[in-house]
Amino acid sequence: MRDKPRRKREASFRTLVETLASPVFVSCGKRFHYVNHAAEAITGYTRAELVSMDFCDLVQPDAQEAVIARGAREEETGFASRREVRILTKNHEERWLEIIAAKIDFDGVPAKLFSAFDLTKRKRAEPQARLLAITDPLTGLGNYGRILDVLRAEMERSRRTRRPFAVLLLDLDGLKNINDRYGHLVGSRALCRISGVLRLFCRAVDTAARYGRDEFAVILPETTASAAAFVASRIRERIATDSEQPTLSASIGVAVYPRDGETIEDLLQAADRELYKRKSQSTEQASLLVTE
Repeated sequence: MRDKPRRKREASFRTLVETLASPVFVSCGKRFHYVNHAAEAITGYTRAELVSMDFCDLVQPDAQEAVIARGAREEETGFASRREVRILTKNHEERWLEIIAAKIDFDGVPAKLFSAFDLTKRKRAEPQARLLAITDPLTGLGNYGRILDVLRAEMERSRRTRRPFAVLLLDLDGLKNINDRYGHLVGSRALCRISGVLRLFCRAVDTAARYGRDEFAVILPETTASAAAFVASRIRERIATDSEQPTLSASIGVAVYPRDGETIEDLLQAADRELYKRKSQSTEQASLLVTE
């Protein structure tokens, strides 16, 4: 007689759980004792197949040890847990699940209930979202955030290897004049032309990015001052010889870590000073030509 209320509660539990869109797994010992229809749908296994398995059988092989170790810690503390795990479906499709585990009584014996939420779409979108967060939408190059990330990484590497790296800051000359004379679409095209040149002259290990409105940065790992100056001269020459109209020109400043600065701010300021020194020299030369 005392079993009747318990059986009634468990029947109500099963009825409720079968209506849920979220997968539910109940394990007694090391095997599943009960799963709902949503668990069958997300794993691709039938209920009969799942009740011969445990949760680790679903987890990606390279993550099983970590899941087992965490499960052992939770057994010691007795706390409910929340975690993200990668599983393989019966068709070998990888899916991400957020799992909430809690201890319950089921059919009169201690059990563990796993409720799951499918994170697969979000996880698949995350790399694209991270890429968009560090990409300039006009040129497709990295943005200012990307510059900072790479500079931090290169500084750490340079401190380990004791090898220098260089930063080029490039300014497109006369963007305002281009916009005023030809329109902003042509001005935007000019920025994209510059980005194309930078891609052409960048090695696989280099990083080209848009620094600001009409400024770009190129980070050259393991590059000396003389090598960086050579790259800068080639970029200027390529921009100047571009046959597309209007003709473009650029001023480029070079700074080398750690010679010209041991912080990001100092290094960029050094490159910026060199850039505007070059720009002033170009302006003076142009003025002399006009006077003559």
